[in-house]
Amino acid sequence: MDKRRDIINTAESLFYLNGFHAVSTDRLCQEAKVSTRTFYKYFPSRETLTAAVMEVREARFFALLSAPDDPQAIAHLFDVMGQWMRENGTSGCFFLKAWGEYSGEDPLLADRAMAYRRAMRDYIARCVASVFGREEAELADTVWMLFEGVLTTALLLGATAAAETGKASAMMLLNRSKKP
Repeated sequence: MDKRRDIINTAESLFYLNGFHAVSTDRLCQEAKVSTRTFYKYFPSRETLTAAVMEVREARFFALLSAPDDPQAIAHLFDVMGQWMRENGTSGCFFLKAWGEYSGEDPLLADRAMAYRRAMRDYIARCVASVFGREEAELADTVWMLFEGVLTTALLLGATAAAETGKASAMMLLNRSKKP
C-alpha cells in the first residue's frame, strides 16, 4: 500500500467536500487509516499536504486533456470537465476554494491555487492559437470564461448539461470567429 497516496486521496476528498480548515488532522488520519505519526512522516505540516494535494489534482486533470495542437482540444476540454464533475462532484472549484481559505493567511498556498487557473488559461490560449494559427487573446479569454462558468452552472443544471452547454457555446464562438 502507498500510505502517502492514501493520505493525499483522502485529503483531496475531505478538503473538497468540507473545506481545508474544517478537516482536522485526526479525522484525516482516521479516514486515511494511518496514524498521526505516519501522517507527519510524509507531510511535516498541513500546508505541505495541501500543496501536494493541489499538485496531484492539477496533474491528474491536465493528464486527461488533449495536446493544445489537437483540433478537438477545446471540445475535449469540456468533455473532460463534464466527466470530471460526474466522477468528483459539482461542489465548485477545488482551487478557488483553496484560494479562498488561504489567500489571507498563506501566500504560497494561495499562489499555488491561482497557478492552476493561470495554467488552465494558458492551455486554452494555446489551444485557440493552434486553431487560428496565431494568438487570439480575447477569444481565448472568452473560452476560458465559458470553461470557468461550467463549474458554477453545474450547481444548477448538473454536470452533463453544464459541460455540454459550455462546449456548444465555445464551439459556436470558435466557428463563428473563423468566418471572414
